[in-house]
Amino acid sequence: MILVAASLTAIGLIHLSIGENVLFGDQMQRDKTAFFEECKAIFYATDECQKFVKAGNTLYEVPKLDPNEASEDAIVTESDMTSPPPVMQPISETVIIPEGVGIPGCEETSECYLPALLTIGTGTTVIWENNDTAAHLATSGTPEDGPDGSFDSGMIMAGAIFEHEFSDSGVFEYYCIVHPWMVGTVTVE
Repeated sequence: MILVAASLTAIGLIHLSIGENVLFGDQMQRDKTAFFEECKAIFYATDECQKFVKAGNTLYEVPKLDPNEASEDAIVTESDMTSPPPVMQPISETVIIPEGVGIPGCEETSECYLPALLTIGTGTTVIWENNDTAAHLATSGTPEDGPDGSFDSGMIMAGAIFEHEFSDSGVFEYYCIVHPWMVGTVTVE
């Protein structure tokens, strides 16, 4: 009970130090996610949505034709298409924040984030899913050196998620500012 009270006090102090915009980052993330979903629904057709189309990726497979071997029936025209092309699903991995990690002890078995060590490819979105009853964070950096600015989830409330796409390779350590024994690492190859 004392640890729960201490955690709630720490959350309250963070709220007081940050001010009224404590959930500003969460709202920004929700707005960005909503915009992405709108773009996906219209097949990235507007100029604003083109930023989601990465170099080297296509939204559907485009068959390559040899101009010397192409016959008239091999060429598909717009009138031949009866349905929109399939949209490629983004690659994602999920990190679970398990129940009870707001109390020290999970660090002894590296089970504060599951998995604590995650290896992914560039362009992968990592989704942190909070299955605990307490709010947690996934902030890049270490408890010793503090946040490094690569990403910050803000408060991930119980039952909520935070998503971050890793577009650069490297090793990204992260932790929960409120519960600094909770640490994890994402390695992007």
